[in-house]
Amino acid sequence: MTAELSNDRRRKSVWTTEPKSKPDRAPTYEILIVAVLFGWNLLANLVVPDLGAVLVAISGMVVLLVLARRAGAGWTSLGLDRASLGAGTRLGGVIFLLVTSGVVIAALIPPFREFLGDDRFIGVELGEMLYETILRIPIGTALGEELAFRGVLLGVLLAWFSPLRAALISSALFGLWHVLPGIEALETTTVPGLASGLLGVLSVTVQVIVTAGVGMVFCWLRLRSGSIIAPVLVHWAINGAAFVVGWLIVENGWI
Repeated sequence: MTAELSNDRRRKSVWTTEPKSKPDRAPTYEILIVAVLFGWNLLANLVVPDLGAVLVAISGMVVLLVLARRAGAGWTSLGLDRASLGAGTRLGGVIFLLVTSGVVIAALIPPFREFLGDDRFIGVELGEMLYETILRIPIGTALGEELAFRGVLLGVLLAWFSPLRAALISSALFGLWHVLPGIEALETTTVPGLASGLLGVLSVTVQVIVTAGVGMVFCWLRLRSGSIIAPVLVHWAINGAAFVVGWLIVENGWI
């Protein structure tokens, strides 16, 4: 009975626990963190080529961690507590397998297969595919974005807001983070008419909203397990599986 009550409280506290006391200072570090995220996004999407994405991500993570620690965030609030690593690995690992299986099944359905195998995979060699799935996606995307949004940003916001409000802010910014990638994706889509005019704007808007929703799920994974490793694994599964399957579809002419 005691264990059940403890679990019930933990489920409720994921979203409803209020901070015991708010910081007695201006939110200077929080503003700087958002500014670093803005600069990181511009560098990664408009300035630095794909091969430099991992270096940009590593640099961004270091700067964000320094700012978060200066803001007073502890390793637990950042999702980096060693004690929560096991719980995060278990939760993220199960969902990793489910997501990967779902992408493979989707590739067997013609409309989804055409969506997965877009033009960005044309001319991609095996070495580039391995770089994307082993280095850029897990480190530059999954680890980088999860540390940024579900680690640092969520962690510092938890000092000011309830977990629900902190997650909503973090997820909204995560959605906006994908505006530039959404525009870039329109340039390689194989869906007729999607990249033009109002449909293009609508497509990017929907992507931002959907990504923000996914961000809320990632926040839940982080708060539920106590570790960012859970959303990192799931993020890697979504992006990595889609890239490998999309590459295989185009490479083998399965469209």
